[in-house]
Amino acid sequence: MPYEIRLTDPNGYTVPTAVRYQVADDQREATEQELLGLATEDAAQQRAALLHNAEGLTGVSAENTRAAATQFRATNYKIQATPVG
Repeated sequence: MPYEIRLTDPNGYTVPTAVRYQVADDQREATEQELLGLATEDAAQQRAALLHNAEGLTGVSAENTRAAATQFRATNYKIQATPVG
């Protein structure tokens, strides 16, 4: 049975470059590992963007934005595999 496999960030959003369609059973594990490999890069980009935004903020807003940046770790990303067909 084929699968649609996607990588989601800590907020539940799909990482744009991390969706694979019609993945066969025998390729599922390798595809999941490939997508998990993308989590490190995406997490680093998300952290950098939030920390950059925090520089322009003050007080509680800056603290909250910096705290949100800490949530973007590769280990917080999840794989979702949905059977197709």
